[in-house]
Amino acid sequence: MAHYALTFGDPAGHVLDIEISFTHPAAEQKLAMPSWIPGSYLMREFARHVIELTAEQDGQVVAAGKIDKSTWSLRANPDLPLRVRYRVYAWDRSVRGCQFDSSRGFINPAACLLQDVSSPDGSCVLDVHAPAFAGSEQWRCATTMAPVAVSERGFGRYHAASYDELIDHPLECANFDEFSFVAGGVAHRFVVTGRHRGDLQRLQTDAQKICQGHCDLFGGPPPFPSYLFQLHVVDDGYGGLEHRSSTALIMPRNDLPAAGDSTISEGYRELLGLISHEYFHAWNVKKIRPAAFVGQHGYDTTQEAYTRLLWLFEGFTSYYDDLMLKRVGLVTDADYLKLIGRRLTQLLRSPGRQRQSVADASFDAWIKYYRADENAVNSQFSYYLRGSFVAMALDLMQRAAGEDAPTLDDLMHALWREFGQTGRGVPENPEAFFSQWAQRDLGPFFQQYVNGTEDPDWATLFASFGIVYRTRPAATAADRGGRDESDIATNARTLGMQIGDGGALPVLKHVLAGSSAWRAGLSAGDTLIAIDGLRAGSATLGKHLARFGKGDRLEMMYFRHDELRSATIEIPEPPLDTAWLEAKSDDPLCTARRDRWLGSATAP
Repeated sequence: MAHYALTFGDPAGHVLDIEISFTHPAAEQKLAMPSWIPGSYLMREFARHVIELTAEQDGQVVAAGKIDKSTWSLRANPDLPLRVRYRVYAWDRSVRGCQFDSSRGFINPAACLLQDVSSPDGSCVLDVHAPAFAGSEQWRCATTMAPVAVSERGFGRYHAASYDELIDHPLECANFDEFSFVAGGVAHRFVVTGRHRGDLQRLQTDAQKICQGHCDLFGGPPPFPSYLFQLHVVDDGYGGLEHRSSTALIMPRNDLPAAGDSTISEGYRELLGLISHEYFHAWNVKKIRPAAFVGQHGYDTTQEAYTRLLWLFEGFTSYYDDLMLKRVGLVTDADYLKLIGRRLTQLLRSPGRQRQSVADASFDAWIKYYRADENAVNSQFSYYLRGSFVAMALDLMQRAAGEDAPTLDDLMHALWREFGQTGRGVPENPEAFFSQWAQRDLGPFFQQYVNGTEDPDWATLFASFGIVYRTRPAATAADRGGRDESDIATNARTLGMQIGDGGALPVLKHVLAGSSAWRAGLSAGDTLIAIDGLRAGSATLGKHLARFGKGDRLEMMYFRHDELRSATIEIPEPPLDTAWLEAKSDDPLCTARRDRWLGSATAP
C-alpha cells in the first residue's frame, strides 16, 4: 500500500507538499509521474512540475535519482519504512492539471501523485490535510474518492483500490457554492468555484434533466454510486474532462444563467452541452472503452495509448450531448437544427476533412489534434466534429430504414451490454459488431465515412425526416451558419483567409488550401498592410472586401516577417460553405420520423 499525504503548502508560490510512505518498500523502489491524463491525449510531462524530491529511512537519507524523464529510482531497505517527500508547482488553470492559490486548490491526482511502479496493483490511501493559511477557514473538499475518515468539511483520509482508481478522482478544495439533486436514483453533487452571479437554482433544474435523460437512455442504475460536477467559472475559458464518477468543467462566469432570465443564451447552451457531453462519458469511454485503454493495471500513463476509435468515444458523445438537450426540452427543434447547421458549416469550411479520415484523426490525436498548427485546417480534422456526424448519418440512415430498424440508441445499449458491463475493450475494428447491430452490412459505410473522407449525402438523409438541407455563401466574416441569410451579399470569406484576433492590422491565422489567397502565395503569419491602395485595418477589412465582386483583381501589400511584399488576388465565386436546415414537410411519415428522432431516448 502506498500512503500519500497532501498538504497545501505555499499559496503565493502555488506549491503543494506531498509525502508518500511505504511500510515495506521494494529493494529498488521506483516511482513515476504520469506523462498524460486519461481523457486528454497529449503527452503533458507532469514530472516537469516536481521540485525538491528527497527520501529517508530511519532518519537516514536515501539517494533518489531519475532514470528517465518521469521515473525516480531509490535503493531502499525492504525491512524499514520509506518516506518520500517532494513538492509540486501547481499553477495550471485548466481541467487537466493542478491549481493552487489562496482562493482555490484543484487537485488532479494524475498531475501530482507519483505511482508506485514496483507494485502497480497496490491499494492507495490519501490524506488531504485541511489548509492552515489565513483565509482558508471556509474551504471544503469535494471529491468522489471513497472516504475513510473525513471531517464535515471533507478533509481527511480517502482510499482507492488501485493507482488507476486514485488518479480518476479529482479534488476541488475551496469555499465553493453547491447544490445537489437525484438522477437515476443516485445522488449528484454540483460545486461551483469562482465569483459569479449565476442562477444556480435554474442550473440545478436543468442539470438534473440532462442527467436523468442520459440515465433513461442507458436504463438501469448508472455506473457509479454518486456523481460530482466540479465547475470552475473564470473570465474566459472552456473545457471539460471526464472521470469515472465526476467531471471537471471550466466556463466563463457570464455563461451561467442570470437570475430572472428564462431564456437560454448561447453561452448557457454551451455550458449545458458541456455538462451533457462529460456526463455521457461516464458510460461511453469510462466504461465502454477501446481495447487499447484496457490494460492489466489500468491506463499506462507513461506512454501513448493509440486507438483509431476516438470518433466513437468522443464523436458519438458529441452527437448525444446537444441531442439530449433537445430530448429533455431545453432547446427547441428549431434551435437544434440551427446547431446542426453550424456544425455542418464547420465541416464544409475545413479542407482537412478531405485529407484525413476520422479513424486516422483518432490515431494521430497525440501529435496533431492537441498540437494543431497554422496548417491544421488544411491537413487534419476533428474526430469530435466528424465523429458526431458519423453518428448522425448512421442514426438517420437506420431510422429511415423503417420503424422497426435498430437506432443509434439501440447501438449504445448493445455496446453497454457487450463491453461496458463486462469490462471488455471495444476492438479496433468494430465493423462486424456494428453490422450485427444494424442487421445489414456496414462495410461500405465504414469504408466511405470512417476509414475514408467522403461526406454523406445530407440532403437525401435529412429529406427522409422532412428537413431541407441548404448551403449558401457566407454572409459576413462572423457568419457561423445555421440560418438563412442568403439575401446578404458579401465577399468577406471568399479569399480564403482567416484573420487572427486583436491588433490594428490583420494578421493571417490560416490560409485555406486552394483558395485565392493560397494561389497568390499568402501564408499564415503575414501582416496585411494595404488592399487596393487603402490601409488594411482589422475593423474595416470585411467592409472593404465587400466592395469587390467576382472576377475583380486587387493588389495586396503585406509584411512577411520584416520584408514588404505584394500580391495580386482575384475575387472568386463565393463557395457554398455555409449550411442551414429547415423542418418543412407535410408528409406525416417524415414528421413522425423526426419526432421519434428528436423525442425521448429509446430505453433498452
